[in-house]
Amino acid sequence: MSENGGLYAGYENWKGWDLLFRYTPDKADYFAGETRGLAIAQADVLEIGFGSGDFLQWAIDRGARVAGSEINPVLLDAAVGRGVALVEPEFEKIADEYAGRFDTIAAFDVFEHFTLDEIVARLGAAEKMLKPGGHLLLRFPNAQSPFGLAPQHGDPTHRTALSRGLFEQLIQGRSFEIVRYGHQFRAKGRSFGVFLARLVRHLLRDAISLSLNFVYATRIPYDPVAVIVMRKMAKS
Repeated sequence: MSENGGLYAGYENWKGWDLLFRYTPDKADYFAGETRGLAIAQADVLEIGFGSGDFLQWAIDRGARVAGSEINPVLLDAAVGRGVALVEPEFEKIADEYAGRFDTIAAFDVFEHFTLDEIVARLGAAEKMLKPGGHLLLRFPNAQSPFGLAPQHGDPTHRTALSRGLFEQLIQGRSFEIVRYGHQFRAKGRSFGVFLARLVRHLLRDAISLSLNFVYATRIPYDPVAVIVMRKMAKS
């Protein structure tokens, strides 16, 4: 996301980000589940493309020392008001300055906005900026599923279709190992009605995935959105 205007003009309004650096109890449950096993509390956390700032605020409330990157001036102003340390959006240019700095780097619905060359460069930068044993968490439209077409093509700023296979190839020769890949965390909901609706929806999704994997002899998640978590291995 190197440009500041063009397709990104008014992006925060199009996305409906009217409440910046706030999160709902449901989002708190989601973030806690999605970052399971990752260092957040009292840790150094970077979010790439922090958008509405809900994840950063959630991390702040858990004692994290946070930094973030963005290109939208409205979102940047809101982050400054919250005391968030800002990082250059093209963070591959300043990765040396942050070498070994972060325990966790997260990017929710961001890497699909990059070109393939940018993804390669920014994976390398994230590898450099993570501490040994630190994690990189990426959420993105699932390019291996037909149900991922809507989130992938519903945003004209998306440039690259992403999948586990793509990342497996791109991390060859790097110190990353994939420790988790699948659908995004399924928060149960805090009311019985929401819980029941989500339970039925998820059971149906799992049944469809099981059927498609059997028919096509595959072993992939078919949810619209996928999450991959990679750990930076310590040097032996």
